[in-house]
Amino acid sequence: MIWNAIDFVCRETALHLRRERLVAIATISTVGVLMLVLGSMVMFLMDVRVWTHRLGDDVEVSAYFERDFSREEAQERAKAVAEWPEVRSARLVPKEEGWEWLQRNLVSSAKLRGLDNPLPDAVRVRTKDPKQVPEVARKLSALEGVQEVIPNPEEADRPDSFVYRLVQAQRVVNWLGLVIAALVGVAGIFIVHNTIRLALHSRRREIYIMQLIGAGRGVIAAPFLFEGIVHGALGAILACCLLIPGHMYLRSLSERSAPFLLLAPDNTLLRFGLGLVLAGAFLGLTGSAFSVRRYLRRKPEWHS
Repeated sequence: MIWNAIDFVCRETALHLRRERLVAIATISTVGVLMLVLGSMVMFLMDVRVWTHRLGDDVEVSAYFERDFSREEAQERAKAVAEWPEVRSARLVPKEEGWEWLQRNLVSSAKLRGLDNPLPDAVRVRTKDPKQVPEVARKLSALEGVQEVIPNPEEADRPDSFVYRLVQAQRVVNWLGLVIAALVGVAGIFIVHNTIRLALHSRRREIYIMQLIGAGRGVIAAPFLFEGIVHGALGAILACCLLIPGHMYLRSLSERSAPFLLLAPDNTLLRFGLGLVLAGAFLGLTGSAFSVRRYLRRKPEWHS
């Protein structure tokens, strides 16, 4: 019984696609353009998110111990900090390593030669999320033996601080992506809905005959729903065929000319393509369901 129903839906969908070629081409093209616009915006926001997250990964909180604090106790503190739930990594930086880095990178490093090392041991902490920096800074300040924390908790919480602005930028990017996806999705649903209504109107006699022989609403609507899924998925695949190769070309171009311009890697593009195809299929299904539901509320009239 189930296989017969599946066979019926597949045959009816194939028959509809062959009969209504112009409608199918128009729907697939329209969905493809919508998915191209949506995918371009999502790709841009995805690249911005990759860039902001890479900046967030590079944010560090440094805690400097007192000069007379022993190296063994400092190592124990660093191991304990690494086990905090907010911390992604914690590394002890001996004062010798810090002094060597200053002499190598400071512009006036020649003036430092011959001087005694004034630096204490320090622990450098990277958080799992930039918005956890103030909390980690407060916890580091409360540790025994810690003399100074950079950035300090008050500085990290200030609205003009780099960490605060980075967190706000990530939040704006996330919300902007949701709003754009919602707007384009609503537009796509109404476009698919109007296209499927044309197909339903052209086959009103066929629907009326099916109702006369006792076919239920599910049997009548199933081919149209599956047709909408096919239209949406094919339109999204067309958009992916343009977006993904274009993004890969831009990334290879940026790696040669602008290495600082971070773009999404290949594994992210694979998930993006799969998500876009699923979004197109869902868009087609929703538009078809909305159209079929409105059309089947009343029994179609017979026109000779």
